[in-house]
Amino acid sequence: MAVLNPPRSLPGLGRAVISFLNTDRHSWTDDALVEAFKPPGLNDDKTSAGGVQDTLSAFRAIGMLSRDKNGVITVTEGEHSRGSLTQAQFRRALQRRVLDLSRDGDPWNVTAGDAHTSGARDLLRALSWFLAQDPLGRPLSWLENVQTLQQAQFRTSDKETWAVTNDTRWHAFSRWAKALGLASPSLLRSAPGLVPLPVVAIDDVLDELPDGRMTIVDFLAHLAVKLPVLHGGSVRTALVDTWLAEDPDPGVSADCADSSVGQALRILEERGRVVFSTLPDATGIRLLPSDGNRHTHVTLAHGGER
Repeated sequence: MAVLNPPRSLPGLGRAVISFLNTDRHSWTDDALVEAFKPPGLNDDKTSAGGVQDTLSAFRAIGMLSRDKNGVITVTEGEHSRGSLTQAQFRRALQRRVLDLSRDGDPWNVTAGDAHTSGARDLLRALSWFLAQDPLGRPLSWLENVQTLQQAQFRTSDKETWAVTNDTRWHAFSRWAKALGLASPSLLRSAPGLVPLPVVAIDDVLDELPDGRMTIVDFLAHLAVKLPVLHGGSVRTALVDTWLAEDPDPGVSADCADSSVGQALRILEERGRVVFSTLPDATGIRLLPSDGNRHTHVTLAHGGER
């Protein structure tokens, strides 16, 4: 089982299913859930149930749903007994499950077959490549630039070695990346697509940290542990070391923070979530190539604009 294939999985539908199972005391099989969420007459196309079936498969792959020997679907321990999940609760649970490297290991070091796609490995590979792209460049879309960027960076036209192998999986990836808070939709009508701007996911990590000041080096290292698809994280490092000649991010090449992280942190600074400072005799980092000063510390403040 994988997340991006079969490709019709819907994270929002997964949230609805989990909330439903958390509040209902009956036993539900795949077929029963398909009928409940795609009742007869809603859409009579013979493939219309595919979205529900693919969603159940994807959420079993990442361990949020389980199926017993009798075919009964249940919410996995740790996610149940919470009633209906808010969007934030669901997103954070999704992050924990998708980014579970104890289950998936290094997604860039696998053989062909089930090991290549099981768990969230396909999604992790796509996320690590996507977040290495320039958030200030053109929004990413399959026809506009995703294929040409992958061909150049992987140095091959063999799509099977790419992070995202076809347009169908790209569309599935777009849904999951936004649901995880690791991507933002383009706001430009003339340039639709996806922007590698993980503001929401980084904001979620801030909620787990205590108020107060810490060095920016420690802060960025903590982000990379919690979100290993970012620069400095093990999945991004494996991508660059195994497949790419160099990290494609312009911030990294300019000896700055990763562009996606730096841009997201500037947005969170404007919202009052973090404050950056520069102290003498401390290691500093420029968040963006356009910055004149290096910041050495970051102060976290719960509150601010969400």
